[in-house]
Amino acid sequence: MYVVIDYSSGVPVYRQVANAIRDDITAGLYQPGAWLPSEAQLSQMYEVGRDTVREALAYLRAEGRITTIRKRGSMVTSEPERKSFTVRRGARAIARMPTPDERRDLATSSELREFGGMPEGVPVFEIIPGPRKHRRILRSDHVELVFDEPASAGDSGQQV
Repeated sequence: MYVVIDYSSGVPVYRQVANAIRDDITAGLYQPGAWLPSEAQLSQMYEVGRDTVREALAYLRAEGRITTIRKRGSMVTSEPERKSFTVRRGARAIARMPTPDERRDLATSSELREFGGMPEGVPVFEIIPGPRKHRRILRSDHVELVFDEPASAGDSGQQV
């Protein structure tokens, strides 16, 4: 799709490019598993510099819309099936980027073969249940966090 970049809009140019690519993905122009045009081609399509295209792709990668493979390009990701994970009352859930070891440990076998670990830009949830309990690290693109109901007014606040 052809988009004219509006330099006077107040919206950063890389965001306008990212929005245009996202719109093309949503419209079905690029299906999951399809390769996006190269950085050079995108640069020509939107009449912007390659640094701007790189920023736009980094933005889409952070959203989980694409995965970039060094020396191959950027591919549209598919929406993974999510499983529910209940976060118990009193526990904390922290969103953060994974360590290199966590990227490797949490990757599927195909991701290990293809990327050497989890795709870049996929955050994790660190679940901290409470004293003397083990932390859990979960991929944010594979789980949906469900929080226990808050304590009612008559509840003593103790967990069973």
